[in-house]
Amino acid sequence: MKSVDFASPCSDPETPSEECIVLWPIPISSIIVVVTAVGVGGMLLSFRPLVASTAWRATITPLASIMGSGFLVCAPLLFTNVGNYAVFAMAGLLCLAYAVGSVIRFNIRYGEQILETKGAPGKLKRDEHRLHIAHHNMAHRVEIGEAARFLEKTSHFALAGAYCVSVSYYLQLLASFALHNVSPDKPWFGKAIVTLILVGIGATGAIRGLKGIERVERTVVGINLGMIASLLAGLIYHNIVSLSDGAWQLHTVALPSDKSHIIRLLMGMLIVVQGFETSRFLGSEHPREERIRTMRWAQLISSAIYIVFVALMTVVMNKTGAGGDTGITAIVGLSGAVAPILPLLITLTALGSQFSAATADDAGCSGLLESIFRSRIHSGFNYMIVSAAAIAITWVTNVYEIISYASRAFALYYALQCVVAVLVVKRVPSVDSPKSRTPAYGFLALVCLAVTLFGIPAG
Repeated sequence: MKSVDFASPCSDPETPSEECIVLWPIPISSIIVVVTAVGVGGMLLSFRPLVASTAWRATITPLASIMGSGFLVCAPLLFTNVGNYAVFAMAGLLCLAYAVGSVIRFNIRYGEQILETKGAPGKLKRDEHRLHIAHHNMAHRVEIGEAARFLEKTSHFALAGAYCVSVSYYLQLLASFALHNVSPDKPWFGKAIVTLILVGIGATGAIRGLKGIERVERTVVGINLGMIASLLAGLIYHNIVSLSDGAWQLHTVALPSDKSHIIRLLMGMLIVVQGFETSRFLGSEHPREERIRTMRWAQLISSAIYIVFVALMTVVMNKTGAGGDTGITAIVGLSGAVAPILPLLITLTALGSQFSAATADDAGCSGLLESIFRSRIHSGFNYMIVSAAAIAITWVTNVYEIISYASRAFALYYALQCVVAVLVVKRVPSVDSPKSRTPAYGFLALVCLAVTLFGIPAG
C-alpha cells in the first residue's frame, strides 16, 4: 500500500507528483519541517557562544517582538486585501518601519545624552521582569522640562497606552488560534478566555512580579524562531516541487477601485512590523552602540524573513486562499498545503508566542507606569491597571479592530519620537547632515500621525 501526503497536491494517488514522494510513513515535507524546527530551535536554545553573547541577547529582544505576531497574520491579511501585490505591500510596511527605526536609533545615539537627567532611577523593591526594569529605568531618567524632554516624557505615556492595546491584541490573537476550529458565532467565549488570562497575569504581577515568566519566554522565543525557519524550509520545498510539476501559477486578483482605502488598510497593519523600539529601553543592560547595531540587525533580519515568507506564500494562497479560510488564523489551514505537520506546530507555537509577547509588553508597560507614577501608588498595582485596561479594550473590540488600534497607538509613539529627533538635531552640533535630517524626520512624523488618524481594520 502506497503512503501519500494528503495535502492538496497529492489528493490523487493514481497520479502522484514529485511532492507526493514520502519516506514511509511520513511525508518528506513534514520531515523537512520537523528537522529544521529541531535544528534551528535547538541551536538557538543550546549553542553556548550564541546564548552567552550579549549582542545576540540585544538582537533577539526586538527581533522576537517584530516577528512574534506579525508573522502569523501578515500573509492572510495582505493577500485578502491586495492579492498578488502582497509582497510589495509588505515591502512598503518594512520600509516605513526601518525609516522609523532609524529615528529611534538616532535618539539612542544623540538624544539620550541630553534627554536623560543625571539622577539615578529609584531602586525597585522586587525582583522584576527585565523589561519591567528596562522601561522603568529609562523612563525614570527623563524629567518634564524643556520641549524635547517634555515630548520624550509624553511619548512614554503614549507607549504605555500602546502597550495596553498590544497586550489585548496578543491575547485576542492567542484566543483566535486556540478556538480557530470552534464556531465563530460566540465571540464572547474568546473574550472570556482573554479576561481570565489577564486576571491571572495581573494577579501574578501584583503579588510577585513576572520574573518567573521571563525564563519561559527565552525558551518560547527559540521555539518560535525555529518554527519560522521550518515554515520557510517547507515553503521552499513546496515552491520547488510546484515549479518542477508546472503547478506554480498566479491567478489574477482584482483590487478595490478606491486606492486610498487600500492605503488606509495598510496603515492599520503597522503593528505587524512593530517591536524594534524595544532597543530604546535596554540601556541598563546594553551599551548605546550595541543597541543601535543590534536593533539594525533585528530589523534587517526580520525584513528579509518577511519578504521571503510572503513571496513564497503567494503560490500557496493562490491555490487555497480563494476557496478557503482567509481569516486571522488562515495561516493554520494554508500551512497544511505545505506540510501536514505544520498546522499543529503553528497552532502550538502561536499560543506560546502570543502569551510570551503579552507578558513582555505587560511588564514593559508596568515599568513605564512605575516611572510615571513615581511610587505614588504601590508598584504591584501597575500590573492590575494594565490588566484592567486590556480587559476593557478586549470587550469593546474584535481581533481585526485591535490590530488597527495597536498600529495607530504605536504610530503615535513613533510620531512623538520623530518630533523629539527634530528637536535633538537642533540641540546637538555634532549631528551629521542636520539640514537633511530635519525635514526627513518631520515628514516621518506626519506619516506616523497619518497612520494614527486614518488607519482602519484590515478584516
